[in-house]
This record gives sequence, C-alpha cells and structure tokens, in this order.
Amino acid sequence: MSDHRHPPRRRHRAVAIATTLALGGAALLGAAAVAAPASAAPSGATIDTVDYVADTYGIADSVIETVTFERFEWLLGQEGRFAFLIGGAEDERTTATIAAIDAAAKTAGVTQVFTFDPKLDGESLDIRTTTNADVAPLWARVVADNLSKDTQTPFDGSDDPYFFVYDKSHTEGGVEDRIVSALTAPITSAQLAAPGALASYQAEVAGVFSAAGTLSKSSQFTFTSTAVNAKHFKDYKGADAYGGATILSDADSDWRVQTVTYPELVHLLESDGDFVLFFGGTWCHNTRAVLKDVNAEAVANDVEKVYFFDLRLDGASSNDLHIRDTNSEFADFYGDLVAKYLPNLVTQYVPGVSGQVDYYPGGDRGQALATAKKLQVPYVFEYEHGRVVDGTASPVVRQWIHDNGNGTYKEYMTEWWYVIDKPGRYEKTPADAGLATQLAFADEAIASLATFFSEIGEGTTVDPTTPPTTPPTTAPPATTPPTTPPTEKPSDVLGSVAVSGDLRPGGKITVTGSGLAEGTSGFTVEIRSTPQTLGTVSTDADGAFTYAATIPATIPAGAHTIAVTIDGVTVASAAITVQASATAAGGSTDGLAHTGAGFVGPLAWTAIALLVAAAAVFAVVRLRARGAA
Repeated sequence: MSDHRHPPRRRHRAVAIATTLALGGAALLGAAAVAAPASAAPSGATIDTVDYVADTYGIADSVIETVTFERFEWLLGQEGRFAFLIGGAEDERTTATIAAIDAAAKTAGVTQVFTFDPKLDGESLDIRTTTNADVAPLWARVVADNLSKDTQTPFDGSDDPYFFVYDKSHTEGGVEDRIVSALTAPITSAQLAAPGALASYQAEVAGVFSAAGTLSKSSQFTFTSTAVNAKHFKDYKGADAYGGATILSDADSDWRVQTVTYPELVHLLESDGDFVLFFGGTWCHNTRAVLKDVNAEAVANDVEKVYFFDLRLDGASSNDLHIRDTNSEFADFYGDLVAKYLPNLVTQYVPGVSGQVDYYPGGDRGQALATAKKLQVPYVFEYEHGRVVDGTASPVVRQWIHDNGNGTYKEYMTEWWYVIDKPGRYEKTPADAGLATQLAFADEAIASLATFFSEIGEGTTVDPTTPPTTPPTTAPPATTPPTTPPTEKPSDVLGSVAVSGDLRPGGKITVTGSGLAEGTSGFTVEIRSTPQTLGTVSTDADGAFTYAATIPATIPAGAHTIAVTIDGVTVASAAITVQASATAAGGSTDGLAHTGAGFVGPLAWTAIALLVAAAAVFAVVRLRARGAA
C-alpha cells in the first residue's frame, strides 16, 4: 500500500480548515425533533460560518476561493477565463505568496481566484506524486486533458505554473494555448522579506492579471446545478417518471450549500461555533433527491451556509478515494474524524451487526484496526465543537434521521422522483403498494428536513444513546407517512449477474447485471474466492448494466464466483468456471461460455506520468504573459 507511513501521520495543525463531518446526536423522530435533556445549554439562535482563508492565511475579505478536485476539473472544462493558484496550507510557496496574490487581485479589480490543493487531505495525499493506483490518475487526467495543452508553460512536471490564468478556448497561432499567463518559479517567505521584494512580486502578479484581460466568474450554484442536472439526466435520460430533465433551476440561485475540501472540513470541526453540515455528493442520486429542499430550508431559516462535504475525495469514485469505505487505503481519514470529532454519532448501521468502517488509526498499519460508525449519504446535521451534555462530549447537536423508536435508526435515502410525486420504476404499476410507501417516506424525509431547520440553534437535543423506546402517542395527521419507512436502499435490492465470452485467463467477456437498484452508481464487481476488485459500474433507470471486461491473466483455472456489491453488501453473484489458457492446456480451446455470473476488468491506467515540480534552487520569479486572444 502507498502513501501511509509508520509511525502515524501527523494530523492538521490547529490553524486548520473548514467544513462538514459531524453526524449523529439528536435524532429526528418521524418529522419532529426529540426533546433535549435539561442539562443541554442552548447554543443560541444564530448558525455560524467560518472563513477558512482568513483563519488559515490571515487574509480578511479575500477573493481567494478554495475548490474541491471535482470543481477544479469541472472549471477546467468550462468556457471562460479563470485564475488559479495551485497549493495549500502545507505548501511553502502558497503560504509565502497567497496574501500578495490576493492583494494584487483586489488592486486589479479581480474578484475571484480559485485555489486547488493537490494534497487532498491537506498534508500527505498529493495527487501529483502518489503511487496509489486509484489516486494518481486524477492528476494525470487533468494534465493530459487540460493543463498540458499550452505552447509556452504547459504542465510537464519540470517547471509547472503555480499561479496562472486558464482559458480552454485560447489559442496561439491556431494551436491550443490554454494557459494565458503564469508564474512558475519557486518563491519563499524569506525571499519576499528582502527590501523591495514584496512590491516586485506583487508587480509580477499584477502582470499576470493584466496580460489575461477580463476574467470570468463562476459560482457555487453554477457548478452544483450544472453537475447535479447533468448527472441526473445522464442516469434517467429526462424521463418524466424519474423527475424530468433537471432538478435545480434558476429559482434555486439563492444558493447556501457550499462545497468544501477535506482540509476545510477539519478546520470546521475544530472551530468554535454552531454549524449546519451536509454529507453527500453530486454523484449520489439520494443526495440529489433532497439537495433542492436542503437549500430551500436554509434560505427559509436564514442559514447563510450549509457546509457540503463529499466522502469521495474526487466527487465520483467508489475506490480508495471513498474514505468511508473499509476497503479504502485512506479509511483513516474518515475513521479518525469520527473518533475525534463525532463521538455521539448515530447511524443506521450498527457496528458488528449491520455495517461499520474499519481503519488503521492515523494510517499506521502497525496499529490494531479500529472501528467507526458508518453513515450513509445524504446526511444533514448540526454541529457545535466542544459541546458537552451530562459530562459527555456531544458535538452533534441534532441530525436528520428517522428514529425507529427502539434504539435503531433509518437514514433518509429517497429519490427525487418520489419527492415530487413521480412514480419512477412504478410507472407501469402505479397501484403497487410499494409506490405509496416510497412516496410516504419521501414526504416524511422532506417534512423532517423542515423540522430540523426550524429547530437548529435552539440547543434542543436528545442523547442518542437513550432514544425513546416507543413512538409518540399523538395521532399523526392524515398526511403523515407510516412510522416504519421503506427498507429499500441499493444494498436491499437483490438482482442477478451474467457473463458471456471467453472464460479463460486474459479472455474478453461481457458482464450484464439486472434487477438491481435503478440509476445507482458505485457497484463493485469482484472475482472470488480470493477477492479481487475488478471495477465499478452504474445501473441505468431499469437497474441494469453491461460491461466489457478482461479476465486477469493471473486468475487460475477452476471454479470462481463473481459478485456484485454495494456498500459492502453482495447484491448479485453466480458461479463461473475459468478454463485453462490455450498455452497451459497445450492446445486451443475457444473457452467461450455463457454463465450466470461475470466480472469487470480494472481500468488500465498505463503510462501515467507522475508529475513533480522540480525546483532545486530558488529563482527569480518569472512572468510569462501573452496578449489575450
């Protein structure tokens, strides 16, 4: 395994970073909040915000805006001219220059400079240098697809720009020339402390801006709405039964949901205040189902920011980049946070019974495995650092979750189409009782969100270790959904998988799945008995997928099992028999077969260039500036 060291990795310093990962305290019962213990001190009526750039770099009212990898890659694909700073709080060049860049931007009338930290955890997981097979392709991809397409200062690993203006449509002499102006040379705080050095450097930064001309702006709402609508359409093709072509519209433009990076999340969890946090992702159909309503409730209740964190660090992948997964090399990013900041977390999963996240504390594989409670997204909660109830740390003030009334909980995983009263897969069987159950649970989820937001800031909570043992006795109104929510989530829907093709080591096969949760990403295909993850797939609106794959050449001949899993649960499997290869068999056999199982070959990331900024000595800052095209 790569990128983990012995002894444990040092965690973020107290200067820290902003955003969302506190789950679990006061659960919601149906659509109503549970009463607080008398000893819980009110947290006040105001929901707070944090300023990560101000707290980390000491810059007030900064024009610097952090972006996640998902948003960074998205911006590189947009029309417009954008300024970028590459680096983070653990990068000396960034800490030395960010204030000067901010000042020069303000002087030039620039109102937005995006900063992306290639160290996804803010410390050690650097996508430019990692050898992890799931993480390294991220940087290789943005370089190959975007940052290398330049005539003068392309990203090639030797003298890469760290501050630059980018325009995907810019050309020079008919050739792609996307980096319009840039700074590349190393610079330190010591250099800038020399007489006149800071003013000279700010002039260099000003030259980057002036060479670029007018810059574009791009809001959180533009990014989120575009990503959400595109993924919804991709999965459901605009079908009316699945909620039409879009989820978010211009009517939602008063946008309060702010995406944050992992370093920002750590900063938030260490900051004093009362915050609203939201775990989820644009990739997740269950998150997309409620995102519009989460924002609407924030607006209605005067919540300035809901901090939105994606447990998939690239905003997409269900491999090592999904830190809430026991199988992730970086599961400690999740487990350590839960252990340190979320001691009163409650989830649907029960460790040791129905699910958990196992991890090595601090990423130190010399330590014994630890266990963290496993949450599912979407997840909304109120967090107050340092909060204590009856002598016990209870930073999670309340959370949006269905309390089953017996010490267990049900997370609100519904669908956009049920939220807006569309039938989804019940389109042809609208009388099916399952549709009524799904619609009722969606109604409960949205009503429960309204209750959550109406009560935040009041300090009214319940100790999640002692939930009520019986449901409320007050008769619910006629429109209240059943107290028992549907149990269907992706891991509850069992389907089937089949394989056809050349069932020999190295053989080409086609894997088809059916009857699985519809429109769902993150299914993993494995070949067993010694489990090997072969790839990930997504189902279409009918719960099916088709995948072309190659059987690994190292697979021995004999009986094997192909399994499809999601959230660690096997939802489809079948036996296959792998024939001996033609060479091993001493002859030619076609090996063609059709079986009730299949597997997916891993992505072949070949010739990945690990790009490292090679700067042996500090040089005078060089400005590369061209006229705007």
